[in-house]
Amino acid sequence: MTDDRRLTVFAVLVIVQLSCGDLVRNIIGWPAWGATVGALLVWALVELWLRRKRVKRPGIAVLMFLALAFLSAFWAASWWSTLLGAAISLGIAASALVMTCMPLQRFITLLHWCLQAQLIGSLLFEVAAALRGGGVRPVWYGDIANSEVYWWTHGELFAGGRIYGLPGNPNLIAMLAMLALIIAVARALSGRDRRTWPVWVGLSVLMIALSQSITVALIGGAILAASTLIVIRFRVSRPAYYRAFFASLSLMGIAVIIGAVLWQALAAWLGRSSDLTGRLDIWRIVLVRWLDSPIVGDGWMGYWMPWVEPYDGLIVHGSIVHLQAHNAWIDMALQLGIIGVLIFFALQVTAMRNAVAIIRYGNEHPAIRAVPLLLLIALAVQGLTESRPLTEIGALLLFVFAAGLPRSREGGPRTLPIETQPRQEQPK
Repeated sequence: MTDDRRLTVFAVLVIVQLSCGDLVRNIIGWPAWGATVGALLVWALVELWLRRKRVKRPGIAVLMFLALAFLSAFWAASWWSTLLGAAISLGIAASALVMTCMPLQRFITLLHWCLQAQLIGSLLFEVAAALRGGGVRPVWYGDIANSEVYWWTHGELFAGGRIYGLPGNPNLIAMLAMLALIIAVARALSGRDRRTWPVWVGLSVLMIALSQSITVALIGGAILAASTLIVIRFRVSRPAYYRAFFASLSLMGIAVIIGAVLWQALAAWLGRSSDLTGRLDIWRIVLVRWLDSPIVGDGWMGYWMPWVEPYDGLIVHGSIVHLQAHNAWIDMALQLGIIGVLIFFALQVTAMRNAVAIIRYGNEHPAIRAVPLLLLIALAVQGLTESRPLTEIGALLLFVFAAGLPRSREGGPRTLPIETQPRQEQPK
């Protein structure tokens, strides 16, 4: 197997594992999933060593985060569980560094096909479940008490219910569809999929609609606003762009204020509970727990491991045990304290700064160059109501763009806005 082909196979396996980890766990169970994660971790470290002269430097923020994650084992409730969580994060970071060996265009292409394949599989899975009738349990759960709350899908596609897809969660499949939509639109604008782009764009929109995710609908609004600003940046002068930027911030601020004032009526209109589906209570409980160790937190896990106290019973709603804080920043504060939050902020800033540099100085088509920034914005908004950006595909993309990708040799010419000068009156 050639070096490039091995890199492609590795990248595909990592992307699928991290973007649809619940699919793997639902089929083969947690122990076997852990074995596959361990195998990929070893493979990532081997690839990292073989490509040590070509990989990008991880950046200070990434190194500080990994160092703090491992050091937190000294004060964690379960040191070996913390080391396990830190090792998983190390594997994601190592995989991200390996992927920095490929150009942006190739990385985006791999993401595109991996995500679209999962959307196709999710749609077929939901159709089969609806035709079969009744819910589908994960293979490894068996007949245990209250197992219906953990069903893979309820099979209510034709009854107007929300789809769960291969990830087994409406919000997760909607997020994958949003990421796929960003890439599909960019590829369509760049002329990559001249005949098939309506299929990929339409499939992504369909899956978002069927998931009925309010979070992803808000993400779509943020992406639309960011895309508009990017287009304006390419088309107008710098002063005009800054006027449009601050006007957009003002409109967003007004929208947030109106939404907060009218939240009760808005939640009723959307068919959602006013407490954000229990998230307000979850945040309160987690923040109270965080006050026990506000500086360095309880120790890093990434995933809340259900065998570690107090996570085995910290958040229980009905028969469901929640294993996340449903907010990336609050979750980071709980696990690594204020220091972790500051490092996470630095990591976000580094990744977005690199993404902006790609837009300004990249060699690809402008639409492709905008993809990293739009993906990071989508993950940042998701982090307000979900903790997933700290783990799996969110962490992978954050680490990749924080390190930076090399410029592709292919693509359109670099494009920058033309500074316009005020027109001067001709002397009569």
